[in-house]
Amino acid sequence: MSAILLCVHVVLAILAIGPIALAASIFPRYTETAPVAAVLHRICVPYAVVGVAVPLLGIATVVAMGVLTDAWVLVSIALTVVAAAILVASI
Repeated sequence: MSAILLCVHVVLAILAIGPIALAASIFPRYTETAPVAAVLHRICVPYAVVGVAVPLLGIATVVAMGVLTDAWVLVSIALTVVAAAILVASI
């Protein structure tokens, strides 16, 4: 079961987090142009909804594997929080 969770977690991370980070990072540049901002908003919302599943699947995976308190998991969570904070700060 943990292998399936891990595969889904990685695939969703590749397909959701990259595009949402890109679209969200260029969003402030085009806020004055209403049509472009509307398109970027339509792109960001579905990816953001799917993107929320990535950390949830990651936590479910490490719980299934029984490695929730391992150092690599804690470092990964910390790096993810830092990356999210940088993205939010840049927007």
